[in-house]
Amino acid sequence: MNEGQLVVGYHGCDITTRDDLVAGRTTPQLSHNRYDWLGPGFYLFENDHDRAEIFARTAAAAPERRLTARPIAQPAVVGCLLSVQRCLDMTTHAGVMEFEAACMTIGEHEGRPPANRPRDEADANNVLRHLDNAIFDHIHRAREAIPHALPYQAVRGAFQQGAELVPRSGFHRDSHIQIALRDLACVVGWFLPQLNALLAEAAYQHAILQLEQVRQAHPKPRQHLSPPG
Repeated sequence: MNEGQLVVGYHGCDITTRDDLVAGRTTPQLSHNRYDWLGPGFYLFENDHDRAEIFARTAAAAPERRLTARPIAQPAVVGCLLSVQRCLDMTTHAGVMEFEAACMTIGEHEGRPPANRPRDEADANNVLRHLDNAIFDHIHRAREAIPHALPYQAVRGAFQQGAELVPRSGFHRDSHIQIALRDLACVVGWFLPQLNALLAEAAYQHAILQLEQVRQAHPKPRQHLSPPG
């Protein structure tokens, strides 16, 4: 990600969240889970509407797992146009080197760090990224201690996930690039993906009722699958 360039991100969510963001009725809520892959932030799939839609549909199909902070009754995708000046980009050598340096010093400041671990025996991706999350948090707090250093507004990472398409090819079915947006001032605007429209008032109120029904039916703690999108 080049500083200041416009970037398109997509966020999988409930249709009411989509409409509320586009209509300006709400603002994004940053995720602060200890297992978030890129640390705290509002998670977006970069230039990948389909991957965001898959995530939203997966969350809606398994409400008992609470894959998102807010339940999803009607899966939808909202588009976001960003302009980020300061990004910790884990797809660049500089970003990887900063992460590596933080790995070597985190124990000096935080005590024994946590570990990344699988959610269950079938999890080959170690989706509970407690260590990665702690390292990113360490990077952000270390930067705060540097005189005149401005905080990172976003963290960007590329992830291999899902089944490998061809043996030893490195291409995986659910691979994606995600952005954890930390500074909402970077948002230029929200938009509806092509061929979508805001719900009419009656349909919106019905969607609110559906969302509340899902929330009441599945109040259990969250179990995360992959970075929120």
